[in-house]
Amino acid sequence: MFDDWPEPLTVEEMYGDWDYEAAVELLDQSLSPRRSTSIFDLVASLGVEPTDVVLDIGGRDAYHSLMMAERFGCRVVCVDPAEANITDGRQAVADHESGHLVEVRRGVIEEIPAADDEFTMAFSRDMLAHIPDIDRAMAECRRVLVPGGRMVIHAVFATDLLEPHEMAYLYANTAAVPSRAFAADFEASAERAGFAIEDVDLVGSEFYEANQEAGLSPNYLLQISRLRRAKEDLRDRLGDVAYRTMYGNALWGTYLLIGKLETRVYVLKAPSSK
Repeated sequence: MFDDWPEPLTVEEMYGDWDYEAAVELLDQSLSPRRSTSIFDLVASLGVEPTDVVLDIGGRDAYHSLMMAERFGCRVVCVDPAEANITDGRQAVADHESGHLVEVRRGVIEEIPAADDEFTMAFSRDMLAHIPDIDRAMAECRRVLVPGGRMVIHAVFATDLLEPHEMAYLYANTAAVPSRAFAADFEASAERAGFAIEDVDLVGSEFYEANQEAGLSPNYLLQISRLRRAKEDLRDRLGDVAYRTMYGNALWGTYLLIGKLETRVYVLKAPSSK
């Protein structure tokens, strides 16, 4: 970013002949960012049918599994490693009118509890940062997909603006793996597993920007300020794990909004034969 303007501004320029109020008004205008739910429009464009079986890997509480079942009428298998997510997911499935189409299984992406060629599509939403062995994970996704099946992956990666010490602190407090920070490494792993990269959508900060505009996400900067200013009190009241998680999540959102992190959505295609 600093390469764009190698010369510093002068005081005269900063307080010079330009209209501050007009600039504020311009920045108050929305750029019409896409909502995160637009990822399901991408899934729809790939031709999901009611006869398809979709894997939602790292599906947490089955929220996105139920969205896909409701929208497409397809069967969805939600796999997640956390017992709390499994409990919440099974309850959500039981309470949802499309729940009969969703099955919740406990498992990890490195050893997916599914048969070979069980799924026509796989879906992964913002979870690859937690995976130590990405080669094994991608090979497993390849195993459970039918020949020619597709995988839609939403993932967040570091940009050149994220400093090494920032990455170390951020990833330690979000249970993320530093080696998952780089898009080039992920793409190489996907290709080693036999996937072809059909499309890459550089979403950047759009999803988070849209959530901010809609009031669907917190004020991350305000959270960070409070977490820093009342550190000891909040650590006592929340506990270390909750405090670190809240701080890490607030940093994650802030770094996405200011370009230190970026969101990408991939469409991968498995080879037509094993």
